[in-house]
Amino acid sequence: MPKAVFMDIYHDLRENIEDGTYGYQSFLPSEAELTQLFNCSRSSIRRALGMLAQDGYVQAQQGKGVRVIRNPTITNPAGYNGLETFNELARRRGFVGGTQVLVCEELTAGDALAAQTGFEVGSRLAHILRARTADGRAISTDESYYLASEVPGLTPEIVKKSVYEYLEGVLGIKIATSRRIITIEAATEADERNIDLDGFNAVGVMRSHTFDADGIMIEYTESRQRPGFFSYNETAVRPVR
Repeated sequence: MPKAVFMDIYHDLRENIEDGTYGYQSFLPSEAELTQLFNCSRSSIRRALGMLAQDGYVQAQQGKGVRVIRNPTITNPAGYNGLETFNELARRRGFVGGTQVLVCEELTAGDALAAQTGFEVGSRLAHILRARTADGRAISTDESYYLASEVPGLTPEIVKKSVYEYLEGVLGIKIATSRRIITIEAATEADERNIDLDGFNAVGVMRSHTFDADGIMIEYTESRQRPGFFSYNETAVRPVR
């Protein structure tokens, strides 16, 4: 799989913003300077900057440059940062994360599953169901479908450790974007079995369609989460009229 240069640039710049190398309200180096710094094309720089803007890290200002708008003092430390994994969240927040693999199988998408996930009818999919814990407390479930032609070889051992570590480190897949819908829904019987609701009768639900750097949808996940534990940071952009 070809190397997605813009993704590496995106991650490097994001880390530099998060660690304060490029501080809040400062300007990033110019496109020409970044092109020299990363030894790449302007198109790669522009794609990386576009992703940073989508994620709420920067904002382009005509005639001035690209300004850092991520303010660490108002960033919610409890929520996921972008496409952060559960294990990465656990390390950042300092809790002991656990994963129990409840289902790990391969199946073919029928009409109903295709409509639910967005994969084509007849697609071979890896179906994964995981229960998550934080310091031993059941907090969420993740039900995922991965396109088997792009994500082969998933096993319960890989799933328990980290699917994204396998995708990125072994298969060389570059995870690029995820389209998400977040709702609050009544808890189901399955939620009551698998999540410590502690008196709550509803759960936070996030449905995600995730794409690689080539624009191929490789994953659909429905994450059902205990209220009071997770939160999400979102940046909304108003279209220019």
